[in-house]
Amino acid sequence: MTPLLRGLLLCVALAHTACTALAQAPTASKVEATATAHTLLPSAAGRPVTGRQAQLATAGYLEEEFRLRGQSQAYATDGDWNDDGHWKLKKRGEPQAYETRVLVRRPKDPARFNGIVLVEWLNTSLGFDVDGGWMVTRDEIEREGYAWVGVSAEAASVKSLKKANPERYAQAVVSDSDYSFDIYDHAAVAIRQAAGQWGSANTQVKLVGMGYSKSASFLFTFINAFQPRSNAYDGFYMRGATPAAIQVNGWHINIVMPKVRTDSKVPLMQVQTEMEVAVSWPLSKTPDSDKLRYWEVAGGTHFDLHMRDESLIASQADAQLTTPKCFNPSSTLPTQVFDHAALHALRHWITTGTPPPKAPRLQRTSLGFVKDDDLGNAMGGLRLPELDVPTASYGMFNNGPTNSLGFWVGFACIAGGTAKPLDAEVLRSRYPSDAAYLQAYKQHADKLLSDGFLRPSGHALLLEKARSVKLPH
Repeated sequence: MTPLLRGLLLCVALAHTACTALAQAPTASKVEATATAHTLLPSAAGRPVTGRQAQLATAGYLEEEFRLRGQSQAYATDGDWNDDGHWKLKKRGEPQAYETRVLVRRPKDPARFNGIVLVEWLNTSLGFDVDGGWMVTRDEIEREGYAWVGVSAEAASVKSLKKANPERYAQAVVSDSDYSFDIYDHAAVAIRQAAGQWGSANTQVKLVGMGYSKSASFLFTFINAFQPRSNAYDGFYMRGATPAAIQVNGWHINIVMPKVRTDSKVPLMQVQTEMEVAVSWPLSKTPDSDKLRYWEVAGGTHFDLHMRDESLIASQADAQLTTPKCFNPSSTLPTQVFDHAALHALRHWITTGTPPPKAPRLQRTSLGFVKDDDLGNAMGGLRLPELDVPTASYGMFNNGPTNSLGFWVGFACIAGGTAKPLDAEVLRSRYPSDAAYLQAYKQHADKLLSDGFLRPSGHALLLEKARSVKLPH
């Protein structure tokens, strides 16, 4: 792989704004704000930008928008920041006034709230607030009664909000993303207090920090530098993390392949897809520990068809995105079932102390590339039955747009991977009947369920999909 191609693929994994930068169990009583007082206020009536009220109506969930207002502090590194994650901070300059929004999705019925609040650092890479963590865990959230909160922590978030609805967000201001870490800290304090009113009287509230893609790079920094100071969160969920941490001074990447500090007091669940680890090999060396579980999903892509469709639904009225048309069909692997299992395992870890199961890593060639089988599917890793009982081959960086050269369309196609159905002769040689296919598929799904990598709902979903497959005979 040439340096130019590797750089391009890494840029896709990091997403647009990160590429630009490259070119240039605590309790509420222990949580302390890192700057002065902050306040959570209700927003005006009306539709919030990138809201999902229409989707939530049938799920027994409500969506509320609030304004988070206060004084945030910027920081500089204190001493060297090595890749061990033991990072220290010192204050830089005077606190600055800010106002941003937080978006709350929670069960209407207080009795359904399970006490876990997922606090997602909203991703700004596509020019609007992307709730990637919500997209991959939504079914589990709604099924099990989690609350979800999206925090528009970055200056880019506020800019996109004001562009979409200048009147609604006229007072919003985040002067620089250097203040975003402090804002995310403040959000935890305010949300923990508010969430005490969302459930029944005996509901114990736990906060889980969540980040997808570039937002997970912010979380690397937050976990290593800010969490030890404030103890703001009870656990973290990182999905599709980019292999870098964001600097606190000047908002650029300065730590590539950072490690999570070994003295963390709260659990971290990290789920990576094959696409991320294909361009960032050291991710696979992330060690499981008593506070970290790392799963990597064979065949998984950074931004699959499910995430693309969900982004279009949330942003259509605000960002007016065009539907991407790609050279090849994008991946349809239902990798979200692993996210559902991972979230459930993290919840259990936080509330009972029992860690999630350890997952196998993707296999590598002698040169370090992901190793493929004779059909071109990855070997090793956490595997859906679709990879061991295949009807298609699932490629990574072999797709592209046909209808536009814009970043959104290019990103959606390239980061969506491909799914190429196997030839009829190959299918006939592998599966003498639909029943034989279903039996083999079910064996793999049953093992995933028994090993703790599937929820019963995910197991049922996979079998339902497998029963609908009609093979040529």
